[in-house]
Amino acid sequence: MAMPPETKSDCEYSDSCDFFVTIMASVPQFSANIQGKYCHADFRDCARYAYAKQHGKGCVPEDLFPNASHF
Repeated sequence: MAMPPETKSDCEYSDSCDFFVTIMASVPQFSANIQGKYCHADFRDCARYAYAKQHGKGCVPEDLFPNASHF
């Protein structure tokens, strides 16, 4: 049975986030650390999550990092 959103501990986008699927795929050691913080613990602090919730998942800029910086 699925958990209600308010008690779920992982971001709903964690398995399909373009940032990790494409940008961070080549550096899994860093990816795992960032995912631990932004996808599994404090996902509501993730800039990509906030942007997706406000504008839609397909509108998140590719170069937006979870901490709101751009590359």
